[in-house]
Amino acid sequence: MPTISVERTIGTTKKAVLAGLAGYNHEHMGTQRLKGLAVSLKDRGKIVGGVVGQIWTTVLFIQFFWIEQKHRGQGHGTKLIAAIEDEARRLGAIRSHVDTMSFQAPGFYRSCGYDEFGAIDGYSGGVTRHSFTKSL
Repeated sequence: MPTISVERTIGTTKKAVLAGLAGYNHEHMGTQRLKGLAVSLKDRGKIVGGVVGQIWTTVLFIQFFWIEQKHRGQGHGTKLIAAIEDEARRLGAIRSHVDTMSFQAPGFYRSCGYDEFGAIDGYSGGVTRHSFTKSL
């Protein structure tokens, strides 16, 4: 009989779950494309900002986005988002998705043409997580 096991190290279980999920998804969606992307902002050779994402099938998921404080508010963020979206389009993406916290950049993503489709509250300090999407 199967048993439930709670673990603090996730490596073995994560591999098994991902393999099982990939197989299941393949049955329903065929061969899946997963491509990583990164766009960096450099100042004198040093990375001072960037955006990292993955394209799965035809959707870009923006995973991480950061700009050093002294380089914010100068249009670099908009250029970084445009660059990753352009590359994602080139690779066949037709939609983008990103999550951000209320203290991070919901207004920024709205200004880049993203539409909010959900929010989750309950984080400490009254913080809310916002989910956005955009047609590419």
